Amino acid sequence: MPKPERRARARGSSWRQRRSVEASLEATLAAQRAPASLLPRWRARSLALFFGLAILLLAPWPSYGRLFGPLFCAFGNTVIVVTGTGGDSEPRFSMQPRGPAAAGAETTDWTVWLAPTHGDVPSRPALPLETRILGYTPLALSLALSLAFVASWRRKLRMLGIGLGLLLLRLAIAIALPVSRAFSPHPSAPGPISELVWYVLIDLPAMSYVAPLFAWWIAFTATRD
Repeated sequence: MPKPERRARARGSSWRQRRSVEASLEATLAAQRAPASLLPRWRARSLALFFGLAILLLAPWPSYGRLFGPLFCAFGNTVIVVTGTGGDSEPRFSMQPRGPAAAGAETTDWTVWLAPTHGDVPSRPALPLETRILGYTPLALSLALSLAFVASWRRKLRMLGIGLGLLLLRLAIAIALPVSRAFSPHPSAPGPISELVWYVLIDLPAMSYVAPLFAWWIAFTATRD
């Protein structure tokens, strides 16, 4: 083959290689510029893993309640101290009732007790609170969603942190508002905004199952691999 023809073929091959590399780079940059999807795509395997984790975490194991109770008490007491709700009564959560318990109270392994520690302690019996639906169920579902979704472990941890943070904020509201109404020396009438927040985010039992889905979706849209 003559040398000029070989040079022409070499130049043509080199040009095609450069065009292929440029097209690949353009496709990569276009993918990076594309907006993140707002709707996650769940694979069948991930869905099966989520339902398996949800069943395992939400099963009625008696030890779960005894393990979660002290954590709830510590978090609830921190919320009361930080927000200053309760006034001089200084109510606190505990695993066992302080003083006389409320009459007719039914308890389970998920029951914690709220009672004042100062002031009119003898006149106020300890009030029971079930922590399974209010506190544990949303957190368990958030954990199952984050672990089952197909993503890098770095993104899973970030999604889990955002989701748990939002759910703990909801739980803090669910603790602070009732304690303020029950133990504040001068309780004020709840405003329309607080009433709306209470009804939409906390009062409806279904929100314990919807809230973790919404928090997980916010975490999904806020993070990327």
